[in-house]
Amino acid sequence: MKSHKISGDYDGSQIKPFWAREKFGVSEDNIVVMVGSMDVKFENMVDMDDLRDQKAIRTDKAIHFLIEHYDGKDIRLAYYRQRIFCIVVEEILRKYNINAERKGSDLYVEGKKLSVSIATTGKTQKIHFGINLTTKGTPSDVKTIALENFECFKDDKNINNVNINKFIDDVLNRYIFDVEKIEKDIMKTKIF
Repeated sequence: MKSHKISGDYDGSQIKPFWAREKFGVSEDNIVVMVGSMDVKFENMVDMDDLRDQKAIRTDKAIHFLIEHYDGKDIRLAYYRQRIFCIVVEEILRKYNINAERKGSDLYVEGKKLSVSIATTGKTQKIHFGINLTTKGTPSDVKTIALENFECFKDDKNINNVNINKFIDDVLNRYIFDVEKIEKDIMKTKIF
């Protein structure tokens, strides 16, 4: 599984199949990590309830994990993978002494929303998992929290980019390990 880190803003268009292939020439399972703002345009919304309710999905700065799997069009498998990714993030946050609670595919701390996520499928399976770096720019009708609210991610009063990059690497490495371990387990298992 390939990974790339870039700066960039998420508007929802990156959830389309083969986005990483078009941008980076990647034609295998991949995770692209972007750090930037989020403002999902209605024409790019995948969640039909959010689209119907015209809900804003935005923040001034977040970590965006864009995951793409090429092995099928099964929406159920995409959502299982999304949950695995969410559990990975929850476990890594615990290493930083942040006690996040998972509700479906979202993470909350002290009852405030830390993440947003969606899974979809088409020609490939796609997952977007965003983690707030700031609460600035988030919708006023949602109680949110961000990594900037935790001492372990701050340096004086600013975000500590060294710790953020380590956190990103920890999440990437763990998810890639889990995916590759599942594939190895499948290959060694006798089927009846």
